[in-house]
Amino acid sequence: MPSSIPRIIAALLLVAGAFGSSAKAENWPGWRGPARTGVTGDMGVPTSWSATDNVLWKIPVPGTGTANPVVWEDRVFLTASDGRDQGELNVFCFDRDTGRTRWHRRLWGTAPTLFYPKSGMASPSPVSDGKHLWAAFGTGDIFCFDLDGNLVWQRALSDEYGVFENRFGAASSPLLFEDTLIHQCDHYGESYVVALDKATGANRWKADRPEVWLSWSSPQLVPIGNRAELVLTGSEKLDGYDPRTGKWLWTVRGLARECVPTPVLANGLLISVSGPNGTHFGVKPGGTGDVTTSHVAWRNERGTSFVPSGIAVGERYYVADDKGIATCLDSATGKLLWRKRLGGRFTASPVAADGRLFFTDEAGSTLVLDAAQPDYHELSRNDIGEDVYASPAISQGRLFLRTAKSLVCVGTK
Repeated sequence: MPSSIPRIIAALLLVAGAFGSSAKAENWPGWRGPARTGVTGDMGVPTSWSATDNVLWKIPVPGTGTANPVVWEDRVFLTASDGRDQGELNVFCFDRDTGRTRWHRRLWGTAPTLFYPKSGMASPSPVSDGKHLWAAFGTGDIFCFDLDGNLVWQRALSDEYGVFENRFGAASSPLLFEDTLIHQCDHYGESYVVALDKATGANRWKADRPEVWLSWSSPQLVPIGNRAELVLTGSEKLDGYDPRTGKWLWTVRGLARECVPTPVLANGLLISVSGPNGTHFGVKPGGTGDVTTSHVAWRNERGTSFVPSGIAVGERYYVADDKGIATCLDSATGKLLWRKRLGGRFTASPVAADGRLFFTDEAGSTLVLDAAQPDYHELSRNDIGEDVYASPAISQGRLFLRTAKSLVCVGTK
């Protein structure tokens, strides 16, 4: 067996782990958790709470942001931006058990640009490997800290490759693969994806994306046998790359013009959604060239979302669109299983643990569903009392909610 194969398998264990059940308490290391799918093997998360009940702690968070909380053992990390042009950047580290601030670093963005008022320059979620934390911002800046808050390196991509140009700012969350940090930079300027040495910040490779003019989606890592593929969504298509070299591998065409959700994996398929008025695609990974005809297993136009990503649990795939209508599809065939109006509007993407789904709307109400049931089965609705635009995090039996004003830890004592 080539020596590279064990390293690939190790890098993909997090992805594979998203589809099994485990009683092990897990970290939530970056965007959408252990495998970037919103699913964790963690257990013991409460299914009922209020603004006071089952709230272990709540702390005010200055600034604006929709980056999800990142949890690694006894630390919780969060980013935010503030100032007149949202160009003042913040990285926080909180104690998981008490909520006290362990450290706070205040930084200044290189190139503040247009931004979504609810997220400012802190849409991308940070990511950690347990030794370092990497934080990207819409200003084109990437920072690397050790877990005690010491700055290790920084890069100003906007200085090197041009200011981000789109009406909502940059939102793609970086991905860790082996010893690189991969960052997707799609915008009205010259789009590209870059892999940085995670220890130094130096380029390992950079791939231009000349046919892509817009995306707020985040990259996904896909296991293909004993290797991996990097999948990027943007501007009417889905692209596969070699994550080690940046070599383009394949394309599936037919997505919406503006892509926000991150693809997820289920039953060996990559499920991608874009909208509004777009299409769900069930795509077989792998292949070479334009694989739109050969590798699309199914399509479904029902229930596509513009902002929230979907989630796959067991044999089913779920998504709540921005207007609050949830859709459940068979993940293997794309067949519609049910649709239900949840109420409220949604920006946050759902998360899942212990066979339960958590959908949090913009008003701060979290709907908990039983994912073990084939039909719609509501367990509870829980109001935190503040608006929520960021996706939740789950770790060590606790749910972490970033509201428009606060960070809230939900759990049982």
